[in-house]
Amino acid sequence: MRFIVVLMAALLWAGVAWPAPTVYFEPAATEIEQGQEFTISIRVDAGADTLTCFLVEFTFDASVIELLSAEEGTLFVDSGHLTMFDWDQYSPGLHSCNDVTLGFDSFVMCPGELVLLEFHAVAEGLTPLSITAVDLRDIRREPILPVLTEGGLVGVGLGAGIDDGTQDVASPVLQCHPNPFSQQTSLEFRSCGAAGAVDVAVHDLAGRVVARPAMAGSGPGLSSGLWHGTASDGHPLPGGVYFVVASGPTGQARARVTLVR
Repeated sequence: MRFIVVLMAALLWAGVAWPAPTVYFEPAATEIEQGQEFTISIRVDAGADTLTCFLVEFTFDASVIELLSAEEGTLFVDSGHLTMFDWDQYSPGLHSCNDVTLGFDSFVMCPGELVLLEFHAVAEGLTPLSITAVDLRDIRREPILPVLTEGGLVGVGLGAGIDDGTQDVASPVLQCHPNPFSQQTSLEFRSCGAAGAVDVAVHDLAGRVVARPAMAGSGPGLSSGLWHGTASDGHPLPGGVYFVVASGPTGQARARVTLVR
């Protein structure tokens, strides 16, 4: 352990650039039914080698999910050091967590879990999880700069719009084929009600609407279209998970798709 710390210090002195650490949510995308409880971790990757303390502030839509508890993550719990963890709530949708190793020359080695969050799904909808502030401190208790962050997304009630063979036949259904896809995916919105215009919005993991594919009627109660994995301005979007939300006269249906680059 001492050798690793000395080697790190020597490389820093020599001007070797280390990758910026990233603080992120795991899983990045969660689908849950209304009324259920679920957990999400806040983690840090190997871009940070040593930590003595951290603070992470994050937000979400409290009308969709509520935070029941925040617990010290395994990175500090399993460190063997005496630690002090704190969780503060500034508003129902704005919280912060911080942790610190106590004692001289005490630190933890990354990567690992910083915080374990337990939520309750309050109402149907989509909410981004956003990190609004972060402070990581290294073995010298100096700020680690820069720090990258990655948001997450929680969908409550998404299963109601995914064709899994078990849903009510009267509910609208959104199908995306192929899924995963790399070039394009076909969108089909089926409804047993009256025909009408169907609006489609594609959300990224931060909850932003990144594309609005066009849909056209192609049969009784059926509208279809294509999404080529591009943004509204036509430029290619990065690979990853996206949520497609289709809204028609008889209701709304949703599906999760994976774009492979």
